[in-house]
Amino acid sequence: MKKKLLLILCAILIIGCEYIPGEKKKSTFSAFTKNTIEFRENTIMLTSSYVKTSPDEFKSRLDSLNNKSLFKKIALEELKKIEDKNVDFQLFVENRNVENYVFVYACDYYQLDEHRAATVVEALSNQLKDESSKQKVKYHRIHGRFFFTPNSKIVKLKYMKAFKKDKKFQAEYIVASKSGGIGLLVSNVENIDFERSIKRLAVK
Repeated sequence: MKKKLLLILCAILIIGCEYIPGEKKKSTFSAFTKNTIEFRENTIMLTSSYVKTSPDEFKSRLDSLNNKSLFKKIALEELKKIEDKNVDFQLFVENRNVENYVFVYACDYYQLDEHRAATVVEALSNQLKDESSKQKVKYHRIHGRFFFTPNSKIVKLKYMKAFKKDKKFQAEYIVASKSGGIGLLVSNVENIDFERSIKRLAVK
């Protein structure tokens, strides 16, 4: 009997908390503010293990990849490519594995439609094939996509770079939104590309 009374009291307390006057429930998006990227008025969620870092800290952590010098070289080339654009960018790296990282950078605003998106994907794919040939790694395109959110038009190219048994999954996004153009490079050895998060891009 006591157990039943205790359960009823708990239920009343929980329901009561849901309806406190003046209290606004946080949205699912804002509940994860600790793990979000804020860039050019766009909000993009990552998992909690990713932290913002500087290029110098990134290079320092890459030095730990003694047995993966090729992928270390690729990561450094990607960093240089972003830096050479001379645009605002941010870098996020997973705590437990420096091979999992995300670049977010400013890029040209694209008036995207299906035809333009297909052209962008093909040009990017050809560029990456050339890079892979120079890097002496296998390039495999997984897919190229074009999709909408209420606030943005997004082009995605997902591919894999492989050397012997090592594989690196990457996804590149170009996002055209009201706040302008942003690009994202998601590099991950666990085949995580954060597409669901990109689809939920929110403009303030």
